[in-house]
Amino acid sequence: MPDTTGVRLRQARLAKSLSLSDVAQATRIPADKLSSIEADDFSGFPSMAYARGFLVLYGKHLGVDVSDQAHHLEGHNAIHVKDYDYLNNVPIKPLSDDSIAPKERSPSIVPLLIFLTIVLLLGGGLFIFFKAKQLGVL
Repeated sequence: MPDTTGVRLRQARLAKSLSLSDVAQATRIPADKLSSIEADDFSGFPSMAYARGFLVLYGKHLGVDVSDQAHHLEGHNAIHVKDYDYLNNVPIKPLSDDSIAPKERSPSIVPLLIFLTIVLLLGGGLFIFFKAKQLGVL
């Protein structure tokens, strides 16, 4: 049996008399993912970032150096701009001075509402004053 990272993790776990469920509970890594890591099978992970994170956490928990395998997973499935052909075929349009000019702000309605409120209050007050004077109350 080759000495892979998964084999070393399994041996370390068994040497500490830990079950997969013991480690799963302690690390919060699902037991099926731990089993996949021990089998060096990372195909069931949603991404290599998850696989790498779980591998590093599992290695730290057991005190096993997994840096070589983690480094290998780091560049795995990396996405590069060259993978997107449609981005390579789009002409780049330089920005003009007009496109970076500050936008003109539209006038705010708040000052208008304040002005109308003051006019209505004054008008209402004057109306009441003159009505009261006309009725002889004042």
